Amino acid sequence: MKSTIDQWEVLEAVVQLGSFAAAASKMNRSQSTISYAISRLQDQFKVPLLELKGRKAHLTEAGKALLADAEPLLLGFRALEQRSVSLAAGGETQIAISVDSVYPDDRLFTILAEFTRLYPHVHARLHRGTFLSSIHEFSNFGADLCVVGIPSREYLTKPILDIRIKAVARPDHPLAAAKRLLTRMDLVQQLAVIIEGASSPEPKRQPHVPSQRHLAVTSIESAIEAVRSGMCFGWLPVHRISSYLESGELVGLRLPMGGERFSRVYLVLKEFDSTSREKNHLTELFGANREIEVL
Repeated sequence: MKSTIDQWEVLEAVVQLGSFAAAASKMNRSQSTISYAISRLQDQFKVPLLELKGRKAHLTEAGKALLADAEPLLLGFRALEQRSVSLAAGGETQIAISVDSVYPDDRLFTILAEFTRLYPHVHARLHRGTFLSSIHEFSNFGADLCVVGIPSREYLTKPILDIRIKAVARPDHPLAAAKRLLTRMDLVQQLAVIIEGASSPEPKRQPHVPSQRHLAVTSIESAIEAVRSGMCFGWLPVHRISSYLESGELVGLRLPMGGERFSRVYLVLKEFDSTSREKNHLTELFGANREIEVL
């Protein structure tokens, strides 16, 4: 006779609660049923799994090793049960999310961690990219919701974040060395790094004048490294370069109005489904019901 999921769950309950009686009470079974399940499990493996120390049941060394191997199976089985319950109730089992790279990593993964904790049976399928288009993400990636900087009138859209973008360079760059306010002509004469997206039919780029000398890259990380090299200046998200600004490795350029722009980020839904508690909760975590924040 092979061991069963139920027998391992009984063993786990006895260890967690410390006694057969406590496990029987929690699992709504008789104490003899609990004892029989443990006995059958020990007979199967031919080693003692539990030992009594005082009035409390503890795992033997063999019991610790075997239960450790069984724990992932128990977790997987429980997730399967949760998923089946969700399916029976019309819930989600997978949500596809597209998030632009300008959105802060720490916020994104804090949100996804909280969502996974609340809905472990739902698989959050994530796509990250630069200058994502919600229309393209919905049609090509199958996204259910997008967090992007390019809104769409065709879908339900909510602004959730304004991100500070600052013109910066290394202190030894000619633009940073200037002791006066810079002009557009000053910028045009120097090489700028420009971030562009490559995930849609019509690639998007950071705004710049047509005559600007530029180096095109496809990620924020590459743009930061280009500026750090000293070969160019760039407009970069302040939250991504705060450590370099604090250390003095990068400095803000002397431009009118502080040399800052704001990049607005939107939450975009493909369709509004008030019956999907999983999607609704995820949109709330992203800020659907909060005032727009400034970062």
